[in-house]
Amino acid sequence: MNRLKKIAMVAILGLLNVGAYAAGPHDGVTCLGCHSAHFAVDHKIFAVKNTNQKNPLTKKSFDKLVAKNCLGCHQLAEYGGAGVKPIHMHTTHPIGMVPNPKIASVPKNMLKDGKLDCVSCHEAHPSNKNFMYLRVDTGATGENIQKLCAACHDAKVDYDSVGIKKIQDIKIFSAMDQEKGSGFFMRDEVRIENQTPEYVKPLGKLPENDLAPNYTAQPDWVYAPEINPQAELNKEIEAREKQSAKPKETPKVK
Repeated sequence: MNRLKKIAMVAILGLLNVGAYAAGPHDGVTCLGCHSAHFAVDHKIFAVKNTNQKNPLTKKSFDKLVAKNCLGCHQLAEYGGAGVKPIHMHTTHPIGMVPNPKIASVPKNMLKDGKLDCVSCHEAHPSNKNFMYLRVDTGATGENIQKLCAACHDAKVDYDSVGIKKIQDIKIFSAMDQEKGSGFFMRDEVRIENQTPEYVKPLGKLPENDLAPNYTAQPDWVYAPEINPQAELNKEIEAREKQSAKPKETPKVK
């Protein structure tokens, strides 16, 4: 095979790979990657939960958000996760906080208990075929990402380039209303969560983020970076805190 044919083949395989993972890898994880019918460690039969991660902005736990379950997989083990494509929360869009209306006009039904959450932007069920499980169709590779941003930051977006006439035209994906089924809903009508009775009693001390008993081997899509920026940031914070905690020396009077 000559060089040009090799380049063409690599390009084709690359495009096929993008298409295969355009919606994300949860299809391969299946329902039991996040939920467990018999070994729940959190409400709504979640099989994973992060009890260690703190919000870098508020310094509080994510415990009352869906984020704690997302971070049960998508965080390094040393921070309470399973090491699956870790998210370093100090580098991401803020969650776990009430949005400032001067910055974003977020519909109330896209908030979890009045706060931004992972599920405000992502609908992680495999029925969602959008790029990276985003709630808005931004194209096969996310090329129209500003359409998602426009759902909350409409004052900052050029409507013509996004392809909408008014903010209410943006449709949001959800699979949370079983009666209506999965699909796109109007921005002000979408449901991002269900109020489910807490009838599941988590097992608690079961090893929370082993991915077992659902998995006995690490999936091939696990990504574990060698350098963790959160660890370096924590070292800097600890050093500053120790420095500020030191008592100031009183100048000696001669």
